[in-house]
Amino acid sequence: MSVHSIALRTAASFESATSRLTDTILGAVEQDLAETMKAIAAEIGLCHIAYLRLSPDKSTDICLLVAVVTYSRLWQHRYFVKKYMANDPVISYGRQAVQPFDWGNLPVDDPTTKAFFADALNHSVGRNGLSIPLRNRRGVYAVVSFTSDLEKDEWESYKTSNTRGLQLLSVLIDSAANINFKLPSSPVQLSIREEQCLLWAARGKTYQEIAEILGLAFGSVKTHLDGARHKLRCMNLTHAAAVAFATGVIPAQALK
Repeated sequence: MSVHSIALRTAASFESATSRLTDTILGAVEQDLAETMKAIAAEIGLCHIAYLRLSPDKSTDICLLVAVVTYSRLWQHRYFVKKYMANDPVISYGRQAVQPFDWGNLPVDDPTTKAFFADALNHSVGRNGLSIPLRNRRGVYAVVSFTSDLEKDEWESYKTSNTRGLQLLSVLIDSAANINFKLPSSPVQLSIREEQCLLWAARGKTYQEIAEILGLAFGSVKTHLDGARHKLRCMNLTHAAAVAFATGVIPAQALK
């Protein structure tokens, strides 16, 4: 199969995954979110997807608000029994992160961290991992992780081609989890232009592309996106899009 054919297949898979999550958000399907995520992982060529939402409180017994994962029941049970949440390096790093991070770049000098990743690998979590941090204006944050068993060079190529798509899926998964668990909405009001610009940004468009789509000046797009981010009290546009969709500031219907 040619590189072009693979790229087209991957793009189609992400489009299908986006549609699946949109249907979940809109209530068009009644499938469990974990099952939807499992189907998406297989569709986009990954092993697992994990969604964890935590409160600002770092107390390990009350900080986990929502968890939706596709890991095996054996690993989920072991994670709980071994109390891994207290020293899970993905969660620890994710609390401070504002950009996607590869598990391979996390510090592994600590014996506890090494043991955790070794145990995870033995339980088929995947040899590679990429996590997307999301944060909302209430201080609650989420981490969406994607894992694979690709060889290192293939994994690097996959990330280069698909990180933006994975960021959008993370936003949609966060929104679906909000609706699934009936979390409260936010009173923030965006202007029509702020909403339009943020919606296109969530779909992976650059400032220049958004300007061309909406017939606006580049500077105007930047102003509208900065305004939306400021109102939502988010550090970057990925987080702003996640908060906007998850809290209903931008209606889920806008994703259609």
